[in-house]
Amino acid sequence: MNSEIKLQEKAIITDLKNQNIVETLQKAFEQAGILPLISQSREIYVHIPLGATLFRDGQPIGGTYLDVEFAEAIVLISAGKPVIFYEAPATTHKNVKNLFEKFGYTELARKYSQVRILCLEDDVIDKLSTRSLHYGFDYPLVELPGFLFDKQNLIISFSNPKAPFPDAVAGFKGLPFSLSGKSLIIGSTLFPKKNLLHIAFTDVGLGLKGYVVDALDKIHKAGVKCVGINGGRFAGAMIDQVKVHPVDWNVLVVSTNIGIADAVAATLMGFEPQKIEYFIELIQKALIPSELDTISIIEFGVGRARLEQQLRMNNPFLPQERSITTHQWILGILRQVSFKDRLRMVRKILPSIIRYKFTKKRKHI
Repeated sequence: MNSEIKLQEKAIITDLKNQNIVETLQKAFEQAGILPLISQSREIYVHIPLGATLFRDGQPIGGTYLDVEFAEAIVLISAGKPVIFYEAPATTHKNVKNLFEKFGYTELARKYSQVRILCLEDDVIDKLSTRSLHYGFDYPLVELPGFLFDKQNLIISFSNPKAPFPDAVAGFKGLPFSLSGKSLIIGSTLFPKKNLLHIAFTDVGLGLKGYVVDALDKIHKAGVKCVGINGGRFAGAMIDQVKVHPVDWNVLVVSTNIGIADAVAATLMGFEPQKIEYFIELIQKALIPSELDTISIIEFGVGRARLEQQLRMNNPFLPQERSITTHQWILGILRQVSFKDRLRMVRKILPSIIRYKFTKKRKHI
């Protein structure tokens, strides 16, 4: 039975510079209509994109992780409702428990009885209700946790904007940066070969953006309420897939429509959403309005004006040179792991590359 809810066409842009995070987020949640959603929900699941964290000299790079102060603000606003912060393992971070500990999330769970930390690792996945999505490639099933399809839950996806993303790489075409939609779906995906996910979807002629949009559509049709939040103290300007420079951002974009939160954030980064395949597919699925200038925007502070002035002088989010190739992407992945793991990953990657190069199966959702 289709129980989809009416999607909102409103976003909040709020300035973070020299602001109290709890008060700022509270005001944004009030104006976006999120507080009633919190009161109506049974549990609040918040995806925290720690799996995207990159380190330099042993320290995390700003714009690749979410500071725990934002997580605590959500807890304080949640009126005692259970809040579950979760993440799935990524290519370079097999054990996300270490990241939750390192960034203070485990301590947050000790401080507040309503907070739980959920690491979507093998021992936990076996105990979770899951939903399989079928796309026709010869890989393990793509699965998402069942809580994403339970309309009694409120889902919040919090992401740091990062760009330019290697859209020339097999699987990434049309998804040139990391925002709340991609963060939620890829960060929730229970796929044993996460490092091959982009190649898997290329095998069937899709690309990750098609999967992300399809999964968001299925969640919407299940009647689940989702909140997109893009921003933080820093965003990330990507040199390649393993090199990121932090950009002073200090803005939050908040919406009860993840696609709109992403479209507004993309505009702030200097992109034209109507020319990007990810947003075109969101429009085709009626997940965002076909005329993006009809989106209602409420602003607090001068964050947007400050960003526009800053990026007018130098916009590190827009590609300055030719995008990296699939070959460079794979080498970049291999550089992030130990020599022993490199051999194991090559054995897994090669069959997929051969299958893609020589068979080029073309199936669509």
